[in-house]
Amino acid sequence: MQHKDKIQGLLLSLLGAVTVVLGAWGAHGLKDQITAEEYQRFEVGLFYQVFHLIVLLVIWSSHKISSRVKPWIYRFIGLGILFFSGSLYLMSAQALLFFDPLFLGPLTPIGGLFILIGWSLLGWGILKKKRG
Repeated sequence: MQHKDKIQGLLLSLLGAVTVVLGAWGAHGLKDQITAEEYQRFEVGLFYQVFHLIVLLVIWSSHKISSRVKPWIYRFIGLGILFFSGSLYLMSAQALLFFDPLFLGPLTPIGGLFILIGWSLLGWGILKKKRG
């Protein structure tokens, strides 16, 4: 395994650990402190984070995707998770913050666009993969 593959795997494992911590915090610490609507927003962010973490793990372990495209897929989906899920997390915890995070609302669709670009790059990476 190449050094960059180990780094990517380590970053994905860290993202997995953060995902578990966020899920536990949401279920055990956050749920009783926010409204049902805010908690639903939190759950949507967590769902997208979990789903796309799994996608990134599959991409990381696949040899059917061009290695030149993989880093770009990671970047765009990673930024998408950060912007999409991150903005939803902050907006759902509005009552607990010292600032109003609703100004972050435009980051959610930008994050969705980054995720969409990542998926498009995945298709491109599959098409560009040379045999062997």
